[in-house]
Amino acid sequence: MKVKLSEKAEGVVEKRVKNSVIGREELTVRIYHIGGSTPSRKELRNAIASLLQSKEGLVVVRKIDTPYGAGYSLARVHVYDSEETMKKMELKHILDRDAGTKSQKGGKKNG
Repeated sequence: MKVKLSEKAEGVVEKRVKNSVIGREELTVRIYHIGGSTPSRKELRNAIASLLQSKEGLVVVRKIDTPYGAGYSLARVHVYDSEETMKKMELKHILDRDAGTKSQKGGKKNG
């Protein structure tokens, strides 16, 4: 399955596993971006959501790994059936990272 991310990047779904017990699909995507930067998590979420005809909010990018100097990346993506299942299964910091919000860490402020 091919995934179009942008003009300079496209990917191929190498592995697609339906995990019915948990209620999600687990994808491994190889993204080719030769001569360009690694695509953003948002671009990847949009592309996977449109490919699988799912809501963007149910797509979680677990990891994007780019070897040094390589023109490709490997991404692990989970696509959930429901938002409540996603919130039970995924770690909060991963959901925050994908949503673009960062949680504040405790500690003293210098000032």
